Amino acid sequence: MRINHCGPSFAGAAFAAVAIAAAGAPSARAEPALGYTVGVELEQNDNINLSRDEPVEETVLTPTLAFDLKQQGAVLSATAAGALSYRDYLGGKFSDELRGLLSGVATWSISPERFDWVAEDYLGRQPVDVLQADVPSNQQQTNVFSTGPTLRARFGGDLRGRLDLRYTNTYAEETSEFNSDRFSAAARLAWLLGALDNVSGSLTASRVRYDEVASRPFDYDREDAYIGYEHVSGTLKLDAAAGYSWVDLRGPDSRSGALLSLGLRWMPSPATDLGVNAARQFADASQDLVVDPLSIGNLGVGSGRNGAVISPQLYVEKRIGLDFNHRADRYAFNVAPFWRKIDYIEGEFFSQRSYGWTARYDWLLRPTFTLSLSTGREHRDYTGLDRTDTDASYSMALAWRQTSHWTWMLRGTHALRDSTLREAGYSDNAIILSLTYTR
Repeated sequence: MRINHCGPSFAGAAFAAVAIAAAGAPSARAEPALGYTVGVELEQNDNINLSRDEPVEETVLTPTLAFDLKQQGAVLSATAAGALSYRDYLGGKFSDELRGLLSGVATWSISPERFDWVAEDYLGRQPVDVLQADVPSNQQQTNVFSTGPTLRARFGGDLRGRLDLRYTNTYAEETSEFNSDRFSAAARLAWLLGALDNVSGSLTASRVRYDEVASRPFDYDREDAYIGYEHVSGTLKLDAAAGYSWVDLRGPDSRSGALLSLGLRWMPSPATDLGVNAARQFADASQDLVVDPLSIGNLGVGSGRNGAVISPQLYVEKRIGLDFNHRADRYAFNVAPFWRKIDYIEGEFFSQRSYGWTARYDWLLRPTFTLSLSTGREHRDYTGLDRTDTDASYSMALAWRQTSHWTWMLRGTHALRDSTLREAGYSDNAIILSLTYTR
């Protein structure tokens, strides 16, 4: 593996050091700050190579280790989740592989309310070629690591200032054209309108430089100016911004356009919440790899985040997503549809329009038995390729909580792809038995 300046090994170690320190910091939380799960699963798959005409059966044994960290200390705080698994292909159809996932943010409060140091790391797994089936030989580790100071100031009773300086490194195991170094500065002034509301004005500047010579034409500088409004109450959270972006492509061309974003969460009761998110912005693949720790392991078919195009190219993104959650004593369900349009600035090869959804239903049959049903569907139209793919997945699982720590699960999955490129289609079925210990 080629290790870039600050690739997964160094970046993950740097973040882990801060996160472990945070776990030992003083906390007001009564429950343990660090939880973990260890386990093993046995999978029988009838089409491990996701082939339309020549499916290959395989049995996979996978030991796993997962953790979650939620710590709010006086000096150090961290929120993180991660998983490490080793896939042993017992039939030898593919080489054994080690897979890692990590999403986390750690903050060291050097001078409370004045000077913080922030470290973030997002380690994921994405396809090498998004147009090919997501088989083991077409997967790679990706990483986005960011670190830098946050300076805060008070200008009078209702005026606050903030300056964020960040260095960010992006890395892909196989697609080295994606590897880059980024520097950014963001200045923000916020006027407090009361206990629940504030209005802010922000200016940001960023500089993106790719490592590979072949990617240098995609280097760019960017400036953003926008006004934001935030409202936080017991039943409503709103974060909206509107402004303008200027992009210097380091060549004869430049781009500019509106910058719009909206995040809304309505919580009419403790059991029900509805979220809306929307944006119009310039973006590149690195933003698809920044995942909230709560979403680790839940970015499957229909999420719009399960197949990022790992490329240095900049694009204009328009998107809107909803998610609805409801919980009761015996059941819980979630529905999350989305729509997204991506237009690449230089070359339309991967420009696309996509839409889809995920849905999940959990039913507590008995105090120790839970039935889970989930599905996802995603339709992608590649406008520059005259190609359309539709992916779908279905899953049913029965979990038996044998003790407070030990859980057995039997799960069946069905996945398929329907494509206008005939050889890209497939149908796949798997049965998975797992045993986990959770603390």
